[in-house]
Amino acid sequence: MKILTRYLLKSMLAPLIYCLLGFTLIFVINDLFDNFSDFLASGIKPLEILYYYSLILPPVTVLILPACLLLAMLYSLSRLTRYSEITAMRAGGISIYRIVVPFIGIGLIATLTAGFINEAIAPDAAFRAEQFLEYQRQDRIEDIYYASNIALKTGDHVWMVHKFDTRDHSMYNVELSRPDPAGGEMKIQAEKALWLDGRWWFMDLTVQRYNENGDLAGAPEMILQKEMRELNETPETFMSEIKDPQYLSSREMLSFLRSKKDISDSARARLKVDLHSRIATPLVCLVVTLIGIPVGAHTGRKGAFAGIMLAMTLFFVFYILQLIFQGMGKQEWVPAWIGGWLPTILFAAASPFLLHRMR
Repeated sequence: MKILTRYLLKSMLAPLIYCLLGFTLIFVINDLFDNFSDFLASGIKPLEILYYYSLILPPVTVLILPACLLLAMLYSLSRLTRYSEITAMRAGGISIYRIVVPFIGIGLIATLTAGFINEAIAPDAAFRAEQFLEYQRQDRIEDIYYASNIALKTGDHVWMVHKFDTRDHSMYNVELSRPDPAGGEMKIQAEKALWLDGRWWFMDLTVQRYNENGDLAGAPEMILQKEMRELNETPETFMSEIKDPQYLSSREMLSFLRSKKDISDSARARLKVDLHSRIATPLVCLVVTLIGIPVGAHTGRKGAFAGIMLAMTLFFVFYILQLIFQGMGKQEWVPAWIGGWLPTILFAAASPFLLHRMR
């Protein structure tokens, strides 16, 4: 790595880390004040509080990362501009595009990081954090973690699950109807089902076969335990049925929309807007990077306060536009993709023009 690249990265990463720590601390203190009375009433332990904040921080990180990125970008570039370091680099024959490459690289890494968190970690973490809060508010009743009477049809499999534990994905009093490989239908009843090593294991099960006419085909078969290798359903299949759609990843939300043909048009429109917004959210990191580079260089000689105010103004404008168009999309006044993507597209379209003016 060249000396110039290391220097520019260091000038950016240090304020970015400080911003992330500061915003995270502010959020934790604010949230702790909101929930402190509930925590005291439930007799919560310190380790349980740490567990709760380990769950709630991933979705919060996705929200605060663009703001931290923009503030760090403005601070770094305004400092480089104020001390004429960018001018010196340009005088030494270094193009402006070579100077901004490390900053764009950080923006890309932040985008990929936010995308991974937003898709793989944040939805389930937010769901479990909400469960944890409800558990404390309901006097630590274990029933909070159980979903009851789940009816699910996946292809030619029909499930009825009396109780599903959302913590370890174990199921109790399971009934499964599926085609019999020998012809006819097979109904399986199990006292318990466990998800182990990527497979369902049914415990204390009874297998009853029926012929093509629906008549009994022999006596029921009693089995102590059986590995159900032929089942394609996973715990996520059932969790997608249990969770509120706001706690689904974009992949799960898309599958939910495809499988649920009976939901109303208004509910489908709201879910589509949420789907597009979830996909677009990580790209905000790259957009604020491309916007922040020319803005930070321009405000460098005006002081840090001007840069901070401009950053806050940009963020307010962006999120106000985001709320407006999301609302319009959910009311079906505009297509769902416009509701989820338009603010990001508008800000991204302005960035090449602003970068060009830095030359």
